[in-house]
Amino acid sequence: MSGPTRLLVTGGGSGIGRAVTELAASSGSRVVVLDRDVSRVDPAVAEAVAVDVTDEAAVVDAVSRATDLVGGAPDGVVCAAGVYAVDAALDIGAASFLDVLRINTVGSFLVARECVRHMVAADVRGAVVLLSSIASEEGALREPGVHYAASKGAVVSMTRQLAVEWAEHGIRVNAVSPGVIRTPMLRLTDDPEATRDYLATGVPLHRLGEASDVAGACLYLLGGAAAYVTGAVLAVDGGASAC
Repeated sequence: MSGPTRLLVTGGGSGIGRAVTELAASSGSRVVVLDRDVSRVDPAVAEAVAVDVTDEAAVVDAVSRATDLVGGAPDGVVCAAGVYAVDAALDIGAASFLDVLRINTVGSFLVARECVRHMVAADVRGAVVLLSSIASEEGALREPGVHYAASKGAVVSMTRQLAVEWAEHGIRVNAVSPGVIRTPMLRLTDDPEATRDYLATGVPLHRLGEASDVAGACLYLLGGAAAYVTGAVLAVDGGASAC
């Protein structure tokens, strides 16, 4: 098997996290999902542990429990838990800005750090995939969100730093940067005309991305085919960032 044998996925109850969970499980990985709402996780596909990724003590406990469930230190981690926020910059206060950062950036760090602590203790060589966004590279007029963009830009910087630090342990760290993906968080499709315009002029492949498109990229980065890839950010955006 070229992919992970023991995989932990945050946010695996919906959207991209669920797609990663289902794809990995169908490929033979044993998967444990870390999610605030474990009722969304199909027990036939993966086991689940409830956790708020912004609570450090809870993350430490949840990763320990997940490691027991999965049968040892994970050799793969995907941090897909996140929140999408749309607000005009002039309307954003410090509290809401920090809330987005805590979930998207700090939460990803805490889970990745704790998983890697288990990997290092068990001398397991593995891979971590973090979720960034096309919002880290370009501004948006239709759906502004400086807090969201900042959180995803920080994920890119964090990916590179962790890749450098953890390479000596044989652990690779990469990120995927999705464009407009059809998930429950998508807001663009609330306006069909705006969707058609964006796909016609801003996405060379002229279609929305699917969660399965991102899941495939995550599994590639976790697997042996990406054995010499670390510190990279892989765009999964239909070519939007190339425009």
